[in-house]
Amino acid sequence: MKKSILNLFIFFLLPYLFSSCKDDGPLGSDYKIDTASFDPVNKTFIVTYSNGEEEVLEAILNTSYSPTRATVTLKNGTQLSVNDASEAGEILFSGKGKYQSATYNPNTGSFTIVYDSGFKEVLKATIIDDLDESFVIRDLADGSFLLFNISNPTEGVKRITKKGSLVSASYNNQENNKFFTLRYDSGYRASVEAFIDNSTNPVSANITLIDGTFISIDDATKSGEAVVDKTTQPTSGNIYVNGWIFENMLVYYLWNYKLPENPNFSLYPDDFFYSLLNKYSISNPEGDRFSWIQDNYVELLNDLSGVSSDEIGFEYIFVWADQAQTHYYALVLYPKHGTDAEAKGIKRGRFVTKINGQNITPQNYESLFGGSGTKKLSMADWVFNPAESTYYLQNTGDVPIQMHSDYAENPVYKDSVYTINNKKIGYLVYNFFATDKGDNSYEYDKLLMSRLDALKAQGVNEMVLDLRYNSGGAVSSAIALASALVKNRSTGNVFTISQYNVIVHNSLLKEYGANYNKDYFISQIDTAKTDNRGNVIEWIKIADVPSLNLPRLYVLTSGWTASASELVINGLRPYMDVILIGETTYGKNVGSISIYEENNPWNKWGMQPIVVKYFNSKGESDYTAGFSPNYEVNEFADLFLYDFGDTNDPLLGNAISLITGAGAIKATHSTRATPFLPLQIDEKTMLRTREKYRFNMQDDVRGEDIRKLIKK
Repeated sequence: MKKSILNLFIFFLLPYLFSSCKDDGPLGSDYKIDTASFDPVNKTFIVTYSNGEEEVLEAILNTSYSPTRATVTLKNGTQLSVNDASEAGEILFSGKGKYQSATYNPNTGSFTIVYDSGFKEVLKATIIDDLDESFVIRDLADGSFLLFNISNPTEGVKRITKKGSLVSASYNNQENNKFFTLRYDSGYRASVEAFIDNSTNPVSANITLIDGTFISIDDATKSGEAVVDKTTQPTSGNIYVNGWIFENMLVYYLWNYKLPENPNFSLYPDDFFYSLLNKYSISNPEGDRFSWIQDNYVELLNDLSGVSSDEIGFEYIFVWADQAQTHYYALVLYPKHGTDAEAKGIKRGRFVTKINGQNITPQNYESLFGGSGTKKLSMADWVFNPAESTYYLQNTGDVPIQMHSDYAENPVYKDSVYTINNKKIGYLVYNFFATDKGDNSYEYDKLLMSRLDALKAQGVNEMVLDLRYNSGGAVSSAIALASALVKNRSTGNVFTISQYNVIVHNSLLKEYGANYNKDYFISQIDTAKTDNRGNVIEWIKIADVPSLNLPRLYVLTSGWTASASELVINGLRPYMDVILIGETTYGKNVGSISIYEENNPWNKWGMQPIVVKYFNSKGESDYTAGFSPNYEVNEFADLFLYDFGDTNDPLLGNAISLITGAGAIKATHSTRATPFLPLQIDEKTMLRTREKYRFNMQDDVRGEDIRKLIKK
């Protein structure tokens, strides 16, 4: 199976790599290309000609599949391209010629490569340590590699056309890095992170390669030669799961072309999964921040549908209660409908100071807010002091609440209409995107469409969409919501364009045609009725999508506004003004699918890898740093929260003020007689509690079709 998956990968990838070598135009004799490079930040090509002239041209980006390819046509008619527009990679063009020689510059860490046409380019190298030696390596688009031994520079740069066979390996114990270096008979080197086994004495290290080769060292406290065993297969339940993970990532993962060459199959499955990712960093801002894996796929699916196995009944953020930052207060953002907490009066803006008599700390908050049974919440509330015209926080007693098991949160939270002069202003609080609680009832989509239809019936001509706590969810629900709000809706207009890796792209292109990756605005929500082979028999209407035909849209945002929420913002912008009020959004333009094996006793794992990147109809997707608000408002400026729909709420109040032109709406309180400051909000902890499940965008539009690929 592994070999067939690799063959599939090569079959789809090689045509993509070498398609860039087509002759797209003649070389002008007066403008022979001397050097060329690509700037991935500004997306420009910088070209110098043999006559000394320089040309800087903006690239044309091809987002049909991942990676995004950049091309440009020069004044002499030559077309240049790079296969990955996120990197300063190799320049490809007809007339480039054959490799002639290369030198390595240790000051820049780069190879300078000369071709027989006279063209030169500079490419960054990767350093690989091997005990007392250090090498640098660079792979080229034709499948060859450049290798240079830094420890013995007299050898010069070698070009390796075939990697060859593994002959030996070393273990390298560096301060923050433990890895094996693999040596091949061609001279090629590759490094693989080691699995450290702390159960042995002394601590040992090992890895298992994809072909079953087992590499180990008995004492991992020091560097040395490793043992390479190609005959003995280690017995481990992880090997099967890791093989399943790798095979699926090769097919589905958006960055499958960046998967490590030699992953360590000895790792525990979650460590193995994360070792494969194209990790986000300052130097790799387009990297992966969002893929994750769980050891129980049923829990993963429930989490994505808003079903919580242990629910306390309200959303909250943590505020440091003391300057030493030893414990928190939990500020209630909103109670969840139908919970005991809501029934007991745990309202937006109240503080939980203790649970079961214990201070809330970074060490115990997960256990205090989770579990089952009854919890005793110690509450505090703002109280007005008329003598000083200030508010202060006062303890207001204990409230016992019942935890909920398998609680399903409904994302359609609140809607209102405000009539001010000739303005009918609709207001909708929508807390995540989901069609239903995982039972295929479309309950949440039906309710959302019903509420929007009611707003339309009341003559709404302006709209405030409250997405401040909406961190994403199902793409299909985002399409439905955007279709109801867009100005002059046409089902012929594109809402979003999806970009997949080359394997998925070519498969869906073959199956569904050139427009397979375009999602249009819709007038009704449908679901497919299929036969036992998965073939569509008919489409069944779930609900009509009303058209509010708004002139513009006001969206309330925060740092929690992410993924599917940002998809709505980005998808609507080509068609109408979208005014953001609040804080900069999170910045997630990619989506995932759920991958798991049902009824397999050997594998209960479920993973949620990123498989798709989204663009709007103009090809725009540059919001990994988030969308900046048009009007910046911090709702936590004084930690005093108003109920949703209260026009004193600074976000909603500013939206209404902008719509009516009536001027700013001022809060009724002035200053706080408490030591709290907005900076005392522990945003990092709160992001960690939400990031995995809520900061998610599920490709439920094509997810099932994509999952079928591996079965083929």
